[in-house]
Amino acid sequence: MTARPLKVLFVHSSSEMYGSDRCLYELVRGIDKKRFVPIVVLPSGGALSGMLRDMGIAVYLTDPWVMRKGTFRSARLAPYMLKLPVSVLRLMRIIARESVSIVYSNTSVMIGPALAAYIMRRPHICHIRELYEGYPGLSRLYGPFLCASSKRIIAISNAAASLVDGRCRKKVEVVYDGIALDRFIDAPRRVPDIVSEWRRQGRIIVSDIGRISPIKGQELFIESARECMRHDRGLRFLIVGDVFKGNEQFLMRLRDTVRRYDLQDIVLFTGFVQDVDDFIASSDIIVLSTLIPEGLGQIVMEGMAAGRVVIAPDKGGPTELIRNGTDGILYMAGDRDSLTKAIMDTAADPVSRKAIGEQARHTAERRFGVQKNIAAVEKEIADAADQNGDRGAGSA
Repeated sequence: MTARPLKVLFVHSSSEMYGSDRCLYELVRGIDKKRFVPIVVLPSGGALSGMLRDMGIAVYLTDPWVMRKGTFRSARLAPYMLKLPVSVLRLMRIIARESVSIVYSNTSVMIGPALAAYIMRRPHICHIRELYEGYPGLSRLYGPFLCASSKRIIAISNAAASLVDGRCRKKVEVVYDGIALDRFIDAPRRVPDIVSEWRRQGRIIVSDIGRISPIKGQELFIESARECMRHDRGLRFLIVGDVFKGNEQFLMRLRDTVRRYDLQDIVLFTGFVQDVDDFIASSDIIVLSTLIPEGLGQIVMEGMAAGRVVIAPDKGGPTELIRNGTDGILYMAGDRDSLTKAIMDTAADPVSRKAIGEQARHTAERRFGVQKNIAAVEKEIADAADQNGDRGAGSA
């Protein structure tokens, strides 16, 4: 008699290939298929769904009722709430159809998976990737809900774990996201056409990589670029990524700002790129310009894994990753002058830049390897199953 592998329903909030999306892809790709059978629910088709299906993973496309910023403060709340029962019912049907043993929410911004798991009497695991500092009322209610509805809780940082701190700390495990380190040492990297001429000119390339939205701080990045160019004309700036749906007007405003400052040849927008690794590897400095604290900062770990100097805010998850001045640089969050100084000082000192980049790579190897992350998540899934008395979906 041998235990069959557990079927785990991974529910995720998007189908792009940004931070949390990449983490899910690496987890599903690397998880021990002899012990766990991953099934994935995504809200729509996209790059992630295609890549998972290419691996032979079963993917369902249905809205898992994702909490969007602004929804709880607008007239759209009532009609949006009416969609929740439909979402839960659809998830319940998938759980029954696939004989799912564990329901795993890969982000904490979804209520539907926890409710469906509760109704179907399946253990639920919540992976908290977000901070709720701007929503104190919501966090006071939502923390207890996650605690009550989850058998185990994984937090990407101690900052993220604060949502449930003091309520159910025994259920919580802090597990830093993992990076496939060979992405930057074994695979040959192409210099993107957009920066090849800058490379030939010997420019210092500073990149802001991630989804474009007002809270992600690209406006701060442009303001800082303008200040830098007043002192050092040798720098060039990249904004790598596409806009969040609904923020198209913000992207237009950013482009207008670049034109108004006459920085069209200095600050370039790449739009969506399939493989950000080429841009990470082609940059000298990676900036995280977010205006709200990040739960961790995927691009921080990716930049460190690539041996680049990462400049990040001094709040939230990045402070758990970076030792200021040793394997990265921390600046005063939201402060243009502090960010500008960090960029200028780093660009002006190639010896320090090289030393920090090398130490960043060593830190990534020690702390952020993807196999370390997968092993920790596998343990949490197995523990949740054991606590529920489910050591396998059946016997053979």
